[in-house]
Amino acid sequence: MLTCRITLIKVAVGVDLESLRASNLASFESKPIVVSPSSSVSEIIGVLQRNDAYEVFVEDGVRTGIITLRDIVKAQDISNMKASTIMVPIARLSPDETVGKAARLMTDYRLRALPVGHEKRIDGVVTVQELCQSLVSIKEFGQTRVDRVMKRNLVTVGKNDSFSKARSLITKHGIDHLPVVDAGKLCGILLSSQLVASMFPKERLSKGTLSGETAGYSDLRVQGLMDANVLTCGPEEKALTVLKRMIQQRKTYTLVKLWDELQGIVTYRDFVGLLAEPVEPDVPVYIMGLPDDPFEAHLAKSKFVREAKTLRKSFPTIREIRATIKTKKASSGKQRYEVSVSITTPSKVHAYSAGGWSLPIVFDDISDKMKRLLAKKADDRGRQSIRKIIS
Repeated sequence: MLTCRITLIKVAVGVDLESLRASNLASFESKPIVVSPSSSVSEIIGVLQRNDAYEVFVEDGVRTGIITLRDIVKAQDISNMKASTIMVPIARLSPDETVGKAARLMTDYRLRALPVGHEKRIDGVVTVQELCQSLVSIKEFGQTRVDRVMKRNLVTVGKNDSFSKARSLITKHGIDHLPVVDAGKLCGILLSSQLVASMFPKERLSKGTLSGETAGYSDLRVQGLMDANVLTCGPEEKALTVLKRMIQQRKTYTLVKLWDELQGIVTYRDFVGLLAEPVEPDVPVYIMGLPDDPFEAHLAKSKFVREAKTLRKSFPTIREIRATIKTKKASSGKQRYEVSVSITTPSKVHAYSAGGWSLPIVFDDISDKMKRLLAKKADDRGRQSIRKIIS
């Protein structure tokens, strides 16, 4: 059983951010690509290539599964694998559930699509592209800069590096977009779809020969696989303009550059993160002084709460995390933010501070400081324990 997805874009008109987040999924469903559990991986790759798709769903009457291009890249030996072997179980959402919930799941689990259905059947699918189409209509989104949304600290690969290294990086970091550099300068991008296409080209699929170590591909170099036509923008460009360009050019990413320096990357999932419902941390988190701009406030709060959850897992003794934001308007009219953060533990209150013109970037800096300093304190405690044992 193979059915193809037909995407029907539905753009919300005159809807604000909170209303869109609270909308139910029934308005955003499109037809999914569904395969049988007995479908071979070669069949699935063929379906993905013919439909220019990233994922398929699997139904076996009891469970629902998903298979993405990244899952295929990660698999070691798929010559005899069936869909039921390689699929990852995934929960179906009800059509009555909200865009905010779907966006949260997509963001947390790095998914581009989620199945929607009743009981044991997939009736539809909601995708990042469809949600992003609706985000374009949100007025508050219009003034948000792309560097507020982008991800920093990119994983890159050299143009002369091997296929195996690129595959390893994509697998290790759970990514689908790998910028390619030469002497520190951007020269291309390698996608998970290009890796799969090089491992299992159409002519080999048609002959039915498929293996996890297809002859010859391991000798390939990144330069021969990458796309040199890279979609880029500057950090001050409006995120709305960048998103519209991605939709028009059917790209799943934009790399952000300042002169020749690579600053970050923005993908559909980063935009969908703006729609995600708030996360409830398992530690009291307080933020005072958030700006009036809804996107600036949402991005900063999301980053801070996400880091608070991560820190609590590593340091369960944390009792409270509190942030205070002070805003100062410069003569140019721009706003500068000064942020101070305190982390309360049983023995001490740890204080951190940072400042800058972009609140999300300031919170990125704060998060890095918190992780480094708390990790150092944990390491110091470990060394003291060792000294006690030795002495």
